[in-house]
Amino acid sequence: MVCFNGARWAPLVVASVLPWATQALDNLSVQISVADNILKGNIDGRVVLMFAPNGTDPLDDTDVTSTPNKMFGKNVFSFGAKDIITLSGGSPNDTATGISGFPLDSIDDIPVGAYRVQAFLNPYDKAKRNDGSEVYLKFPCGDGAPNVDGVGSLTTPAVDLEVHGGPQTIKLTFDSVAPALEFSGKEIGGCSQGNYADTALLKYVKIKSKKLSQFWGRDMYVGANILLPAGYDATDKQTRYPVLYNQNHWTGGAGAYGYSTNTAFAAAWNKGVIPGTNGTSDRPAPKLIIVAFRHEAPYYDDSYGVNTANLGPWGDAINDELIPYIDDNFNTIAQPYARIQDGGSTGGWISIASLIFRPDLFGACFSSYPDSLDFHKHQAIPLYSNKNAYQFDNGSQIGSIRVFNNDAEVVLATTRQENHWELVFGTSSRSSLQWDVWNAVFGIQGLNGYPLEPWDKVTGEIYPEAVEFWKEMDLSNYVASNWDNTKNLGEALRGRIYVYVGTHDNYYLNGGVAEFEKNVNGLGGPNWANVTITPGQTHGGNYQRRQTWDYLELVSNWVQDHSPKGKTPLSNKFTRTSSRGNKFEDVIRIGGHGAALKRQQNPALSYKENAKCGSIIKATAGRWDPGVVLQAQWVVNGRPSGASFAVKQGESVRYTSTTKGKRFDLKLRVTGTKRNYKDETRESNSVLVGKR
Repeated sequence: MVCFNGARWAPLVVASVLPWATQALDNLSVQISVADNILKGNIDGRVVLMFAPNGTDPLDDTDVTSTPNKMFGKNVFSFGAKDIITLSGGSPNDTATGISGFPLDSIDDIPVGAYRVQAFLNPYDKAKRNDGSEVYLKFPCGDGAPNVDGVGSLTTPAVDLEVHGGPQTIKLTFDSVAPALEFSGKEIGGCSQGNYADTALLKYVKIKSKKLSQFWGRDMYVGANILLPAGYDATDKQTRYPVLYNQNHWTGGAGAYGYSTNTAFAAAWNKGVIPGTNGTSDRPAPKLIIVAFRHEAPYYDDSYGVNTANLGPWGDAINDELIPYIDDNFNTIAQPYARIQDGGSTGGWISIASLIFRPDLFGACFSSYPDSLDFHKHQAIPLYSNKNAYQFDNGSQIGSIRVFNNDAEVVLATTRQENHWELVFGTSSRSSLQWDVWNAVFGIQGLNGYPLEPWDKVTGEIYPEAVEFWKEMDLSNYVASNWDNTKNLGEALRGRIYVYVGTHDNYYLNGGVAEFEKNVNGLGGPNWANVTITPGQTHGGNYQRRQTWDYLELVSNWVQDHSPKGKTPLSNKFTRTSSRGNKFEDVIRIGGHGAALKRQQNPALSYKENAKCGSIIKATAGRWDPGVVLQAQWVVNGRPSGASFAVKQGESVRYTSTTKGKRFDLKLRVTGTKRNYKDETRESNSVLVGKR
């Protein structure tokens, strides 16, 4: 008996077809050329076009909460000296090659009126990392990785013009390149991490990181600004000082705690005397060395100070290369009890993560209003339970930035608005802005080499499989998962974590702190972690809103109390190397390019080689990265058979043969598409249907 190769198939689960967006007519277009002698070769990058109010500088205000600009971004590929970039129309549906706009989707939606128009092109460098991934990114150059107009960017003149409605073409020309900043120092590495000259008590160091350079396939540097206490004598090796590592965003050449800008603080620090106030006497300033790191990186103005699959081994570069260098060249107390981490916001997260991942290296952290410590509340997003990052299940919008007027919340930007604003400045999490760097730090690599984003940046649809990979960076989950195993964090970290946040935090970070407190103190008791959540306080300030000198004395007293001769010495059994986490070999094994390749699976038919006539042949579409949209097609004897159909990952489809015709070869061909991915077609194994 032989079988007819009729295209009789049926998906076991019917998938709906996504509607196509209606394409508006292109009435307004902008053409951008480049002047002679500007480009030395073809480049890839991101064009950002701004329509600002007439007579204003387009760069004066590009903030999501307040910008008056109409801004549009577009990727360019192999742009050369004779090429012209055309921007017209716009739709959020094609972020890879199309135009992303904020607050308007399309250039055609720009109202009639007077504008000042300017364009910028952020060039990307090709980087082939040593895990086999290849990406195109902007590498900062002592400028703190700005999202637009950084060092090396191409710029057009700002032009005042009228948008009059109807067909109109605006012509601009890139005629200048943003120059490198002028530095006064003699550090190695050129402009990378800046280059600053020492003063009496503020010293600068920069090293080439072997580990980062190996990962990125290019020279990579990490630096530090080291504020020494009054009376410091480099030749006095007997007098040594505890170190406070002050985590922050890009710090440039500034000393911590306003040393470079607050003249009163600098004068007191230089004298080593805290001036008395309200009739109190002067008192000695704490004897600390305060270190601020310089670690601008691809994706953001700082690396978040940990090992990640997307940014590389920055944790190792800082902790295993730079800190030992500082210990070798300055009179530090190189013991965990005398190494304290602190910071606020991004720095708050870095400080607590540094302690949690390295209890063997640091003694305590004083973390203020840190980025999300528990992803049950990623800012305000219930990331583990919600279906969408932009709205709650009841349909209300999720806020991202807020203020309070008379205790009433006023939302300045929603998560949808801020994510769409970021898309103007870069796709594939390359905007150098907040939500994108979280994707890079907390997530793993996707098959395209860029961060595997936890949700669709346009629609907000959350991908639970991608979110699952964030759990190693969910510090609450990480502590609980390693509570009583070989890391023994339940005992190792007891009493060493100090966290502060206000209930009115402008970025909703109090939610993650509250979840962290509930989880870890639920395991270890109410004082396991010292968490302060202050009613009515907003984002900013020192730990617990203390005055700077009061806070520095608190840190100094903690060190003294936990020193070998202190009231409660920090036991060596709590600083063992077995407690160390976030090892780069584990990070890259789980989240690097090799892991991305291993996650993929081709479509598969339920029969391995042969099937009888009348058999119901089931098939799966294979495994793809989360968010890939799949279209399937049965293939008979090498040719498409029947209509193509939508299928989802995890679904099963079936093919039923009849009893007429000839034997035939059957396959399932599946094509996957996703924003910022190359379209890919995969085929299943082949089955011969109708074998006698």
